[in-house]
Amino acid sequence: MRYALLPLFVVSTILISILTFDYFNTLILNSDISGFGVFLNFLGVVYAVISAFVIFEAGGRFNGINEELSKEFIALRNVFSMVKLLKDRNLLQLSKEKIKDYSLILKKKLYVNGPKTKREVSEKFRAIFLILGKIKPKNELEKVLVGHIVDALRSSANSRSRRLGLIESEIPKLELFLVIFLSISLVFGFFLTRLSNIYIFTILMAIVSMAVSSIMLIIFDLNMPFKGFWNVSSEPIDRTLEFIEEK
Repeated sequence: MRYALLPLFVVSTILISILTFDYFNTLILNSDISGFGVFLNFLGVVYAVISAFVIFEAGGRFNGINEELSKEFIALRNVFSMVKLLKDRNLLQLSKEKIKDYSLILKKKLYVNGPKTKREVSEKFRAIFLILGKIKPKNELEKVLVGHIVDALRSSANSRSRRLGLIESEIPKLELFLVIFLSISLVFGFFLTRLSNIYIFTILMAIVSMAVSSIMLIIFDLNMPFKGFWNVSSEPIDRTLEFIEEK
């Protein structure tokens, strides 16, 4: 739905510019054109600063989710690698099953939210910790290895918690309102700077409206990391599934 707003906004701006060109009298602004130009420059600077800040915030959250997902599954691959070193087939099979179950359900539910989904995924993740109860170290070396396994599981759990925290956080509605308000104000400001040539004026309005709507689209898209052009990648999950299936 939000992708249709970009062409709709651009087309609407162009049509309004053309239809009102001969009827919207802006001669009254001629005496104040210099002051209006200063105001428009100021508005443009404020808009650039606000939109850049919001894009940076949304992009940081989006990249953070990807990064924490990657760290979470790197830690799980480390767990599986260290369990291999224990030379216990039953333990290795158990760890493979638990990590695989969690990976598959998270890949399936990665773009789905809700209490039921969170509960199902959490249960599969907690089941991975059952392997700790099955480990029986035979010597000091294996005891050290068990400690590293615990650390890797803790690291995976911490990354998962941070990932979930980032998913639940969103851009404050006030910031989104400011971007929308300043976007409309900027387009309207250029609308008032009526040029004598209708073709140049229409091209100017098309460029401004397209630039402004593209910025808004980027912000809204990054704010919803599981829908749109920019999606959280399931590649770390796929790599883990491939890793645990290797002989």
